[in-house]
Amino acid sequence: MTDAPTPPVAPRMAAAVIALRDGADGLEVLVGQRTRRARFMGGFWVFPGGRVEPGDGPGETGWRAAAAREAREEVGVRVDADALVPFDRWVTPEALPMRFDTAFFLAGLPHDAPVEIDGEEIVDSRWATPRALLADAEAGTAVLAFPTLRQLEALTAWSTVAAALGDCADRRPEPVTPVLDASGDEPVLAIPGPDGQLRRFRSGEIAPGEAAPDAARPGTTDA
Repeated sequence: MTDAPTPPVAPRMAAAVIALRDGADGLEVLVGQRTRRARFMGGFWVFPGGRVEPGDGPGETGWRAAAAREAREEVGVRVDADALVPFDRWVTPEALPMRFDTAFFLAGLPHDAPVEIDGEEIVDSRWATPRALLADAEAGTAVLAFPTLRQLEALTAWSTVAAALGDCADRRPEPVTPVLDASGDEPVLAIPGPDGQLRRFRSGEIAPGEAAPDAARPGTTDA
């Protein structure tokens, strides 16, 4: 008799702000580096964000309130929760022991908006174009999470804050839940396509506290 599979951990609601500004080389985003001492995603460059607290409210109200609060606390950026523009939504793979259902919002900032990191969760920050951050990830000089890579790739479509906010004004993101595929030499994250096949993307470090799946998922193609 075999043991029943362990059900996945229920994801906790979380939210993050993708702060944008117009730079000399085009659209820039604000990212912060998490302390390497963090149990989850230590050392990763991330968009400021965190979990939704009970007092934040339900549904999108809670996501917006949490996003605005975390941006203020982690990088000293003040944004209007009601003016945030929905951009993306990711759910941590079911195979992992720590899971979040995270809503990502866009917010435009002036070029001279002050940034003040908290020095505890976030130990460094930088403004950079999405292409520059992707190049750093490819070179191995910056560790970025799978959703962050996909979001940066999407953001290369716009060269100004106005264009990005305008095109995303009516966006209602559907949740994306990647899976861990261990059929190769190392586990990688993949997204199920419309045909049920897994689309593999570049591999990367698995954040501390995360674990590989018990078994490989079949039917994977490269993208």
